[in-house]
Amino acid sequence: MVDPDDWIIDSNGFYIATRLFLIRRGYCCANQCRNCPYINWHNTPTWEPLPAEAVHVAEVSPKAIEGARKALEDSEQQLQHGSQATEARHQAMAAHYRLLLERWEASRGKSSEDAGE
Repeated sequence: MVDPDDWIIDSNGFYIATRLFLIRRGYCCANQCRNCPYINWHNTPTWEPLPAEAVHVAEVSPKAIEGARKALEDSEQQLQHGSQATEARHQAMAAHYRLLLERWEASRGKSSEDAGE
């Protein structure tokens, strides 16, 4: 059953998955969703990562893992070259992406073992 709060319709008539739906789904599809709680695909300055306890171990695509790696790299670069005013935010973002990668890569390794690879 579809929850009416799972989707919003933007001004162009496109259906956009809500952040709550994407969290409930439990994984990143790597389609660069506008409301993605896992990866800040659009470098939105007001974006907030989901709480660590909401990051589930799930099958994720290599594209999502690569997106998280790039976002981690960007956050680490901002830490090196950014201002002190934004340091706490970039530290939090880097910690979020490290957590995602740790859980997602562990999940990929486990699924490879289960498949006998």
